[in-house]
Amino acid sequence: MVTAPHRHPAPERLGWLPDPAHPRSDVSITMHVDDEPTPGLDPDGRPDPAYARALGLVPAPVGRRSAAFVLDAAVWSVLAVPGLVGAFLLLPAIPVAGSAPDAATLVLPLVLIGVSQLLLTVFGVVQLVLHGRRGRTLGKAALGIRSVQVATFAAPGFWRVVLRVLVLWAGQCLVPVVGPAVLFASSAWDRERRGRSWLDRVGRCYAVDVRRGLDPFDTKALRHARRVADAPSATAASLPSLASDRGLGEQTFIPSARFSAGVVATADAAAWAPPPIASAPTVDAGRPPASVTLRFDDGSRYTATGPGLFGRGPAPADGDPPSIDLLPLHDETMGVSKTHAAIDVVDGELWVVDRWSRNGTALVVHGAAERPLEPGVRTRVPEGGRVLLGGRWFEVVPEGSTAR
Repeated sequence: MVTAPHRHPAPERLGWLPDPAHPRSDVSITMHVDDEPTPGLDPDGRPDPAYARALGLVPAPVGRRSAAFVLDAAVWSVLAVPGLVGAFLLLPAIPVAGSAPDAATLVLPLVLIGVSQLLLTVFGVVQLVLHGRRGRTLGKAALGIRSVQVATFAAPGFWRVVLRVLVLWAGQCLVPVVGPAVLFASSAWDRERRGRSWLDRVGRCYAVDVRRGLDPFDTKALRHARRVADAPSATAASLPSLASDRGLGEQTFIPSARFSAGVVATADAAAWAPPPIASAPTVDAGRPPASVTLRFDDGSRYTATGPGLFGRGPAPADGDPPSIDLLPLHDETMGVSKTHAAIDVVDGELWVVDRWSRNGTALVVHGAAERPLEPGVRTRVPEGGRVLLGGRWFEVVPEGSTAR
């Protein structure tokens, strides 16, 4: 029997947060059944492009795929140069009829040809192995492209890649230049709109852009993406109001792009520490509750007056208040966990708690360096402080501020 590791209670936990020693409500255990349909296949057993899009897989653009092929071909050409030089030097050394060859003049050309062939062989084998087992060639790795199986999103497999190369070689032998060009250009009329060429279909491959979308070789991210895609779709009517200047139908928290920030400063991040709070204060029923305005990376705002949960699909755990706000954050890169972080407003100040997210939560205060937050421990966010949530962020803005 395997038991979950015991976590010691951390100090200054919010009273409405679950104790980490108890099971999380968003953890599920599933068993594999052999007769269940394979996720990602339609009823006819063909790969479903809609499922791949739901996971966050983005087809690699034709321009970058072409550049990756050119880079691989360029390396191949450089390695072939010694052989070409050797062949050029070998031509004058070929003996004419009735004369014996000069052994001294044959050494250098043959060495150059042998070295070139050895380098080409090693490079070719390494390319095949990496492409088959890791979905990458040198060019694909440099340009952020991976090849995966079209149905399972696993590595293509060595022999599938070999078959793909043989078909390309046969096209070159049958119709030089034109044959390979047609094979590559066939991606333009892919009915699935995934940019798959005939070579990709032979190898049952799918080239994905890991810069703008999900990397299927990131097992944790792929597992989270499958859980989100396989979960029942939530309706907007089931979500509480975000109490902001835009409604749910306008998708308040949809970003335009992934945010990547590098904060460089000379200030000492350790010089700032959150003050302790003994307990939450009582609220005077005669006055409105204190609020804190949050501004997100996409310019949207949210007015926090109490506890809330941020994440791709936040779900309350045991011990959360029934009135807690669920605040969905869309992140195509899956950097935000399903339930990433919790917030609360106490005496007009914002407190944040990382909910054991996969990529963690960090705080930037007054231009200091990023300060990772310990999961389960609440931290005060001062005015102007910025909270980083995977690929998203928000900051506390002064009351009445209209800056975007």
